[in-house]
Amino acid sequence: MLGVLGEVIWPGVGGKILIVAVMLSTIATLETTLIQVTRTLFAMGRDHTIPAAFGHSHPKWRTPAFATLVVVGVSLVLFIGSNFLGSIGEILNNAISSIGLQIAFYYALAGIAVVVAYRKIIFKSVKNFIFIGLWPALGALFMVWIFVVSIPSLDTIVVVIGIGALALGIVPMILFWKKGKAYFSRRPLELPDELDATAPAGVDDAPVK
Repeated sequence: MLGVLGEVIWPGVGGKILIVAVMLSTIATLETTLIQVTRTLFAMGRDHTIPAAFGHSHPKWRTPAFATLVVVGVSLVLFIGSNFLGSIGEILNNAISSIGLQIAFYYALAGIAVVVAYRKIIFKSVKNFIFIGLWPALGALFMVWIFVVSIPSLDTIVVVIGIGALALGIVPMILFWKKGKAYFSRRPLELPDELDATAPAGVDDAPVK
């Protein structure tokens, strides 16, 4: 298919060049995804919100080696499993649909977290009320609505994957809540001066990087 398209756009070597370009683009995308996921796991392991092994870096290369190996292992399992569970296209379609469901839940949770975390200063000013209270709350309600109305239109396998993955996340959250309670309790954002002045005493003011 790519070869035919390349011949139409650029006869001769066009098909071969297009195939190489797509291959390089795919490799770059995979590398970007790998870096993003491993860095997230590394940061969570460092902050003790998941097992501390994820927060260890390679002594020589200074990369999140354990997190990288775990991600590669999971990817291989999913790739091999795709040969037995159905076509790769079908699995990717179900995975993408389930991720959309999870994203709606995640953003709803993020909006609720903002309101709850800053509830003591929401009514300190009109700006606080709009940008810390009203806007995140409306966004959370909208995403909850999207989450709920999307479920009936999705295939059963998509709903099971999406909600099942969310449910699995409860397990590590419970296991590491006590160990990482200070991380979850601190302010997640660096606040403007007018908010800092009214922030609860004893809360870490260092910005999260």
